[in-house]
Amino acid sequence: MTASHAFAAVPARQTVDWYRTHQQARESVLQACQNDHTQDNAADCWNATSAAHGALADSLAPSGEADREADPTYYGHDGPLIAMMLSMCTNGGVPESWCSAARTASTNLRR
Repeated sequence: MTASHAFAAVPARQTVDWYRTHQQARESVLQACQNDHTQDNAADCWNATSAAHGALADSLAPSGEADREADPTYYGHDGPLIAMMLSMCTNGGVPESWCSAARTASTNLRR
């Protein structure tokens, strides 16, 4: 049996970090991905989506104030909230301080 070329992984043209700092290109890729769902698993669609989440997180981060999501106590013992943040961390695009806090909160969960 031979592998099908239809399932060959096509590498992304750009990284999450690149899309995060290139808004016009990111929005263009996102529009193309949303317009053609045969591309849903394309690496560039994933990278642009992760970058969009990161850019949104950057825009929402309070300036000069404490960053709640960077504090493990923000997550408390809320398993679903911790799981959501850890999932976002796996996909990239959120600040590392949030991921670190969620990992710490995860280790503090009552088991």
